[in-house]
Amino acid sequence: MFDLEKMAIQFGGPLPQALNSSFNYLEHVDLGTKNTGMNNNFHSTHAPAKVQQFYTAQAVRKGLELLSIDYVTLGFEVPEWARQMLRDDVA
Repeated sequence: MFDLEKMAIQFGGPLPQALNSSFNYLEHVDLGTKNTGMNNNFHSTHAPAKVQQFYTAQAVRKGLELLSIDYVTLGFEVPEWARQMLRDDVA
């Protein structure tokens, strides 16, 4: 849902209404709040810690390679946890 929100904000125009009518995403996102596990949010997923526990830097690198066209085309930023895993792998 956050990806839909990000895309709607980035491209604007009629896209937010079209996405919401198809996916009803607005009721699932809280503008300005991300559920990344970096705070004491009760609903936090703690995804960065789980990724580091179960995946290697090599797996993250391969995933980023496969999804690179999406990151470039849609203007997504590589998550900080992925950057940190790649930095730690080089060190």
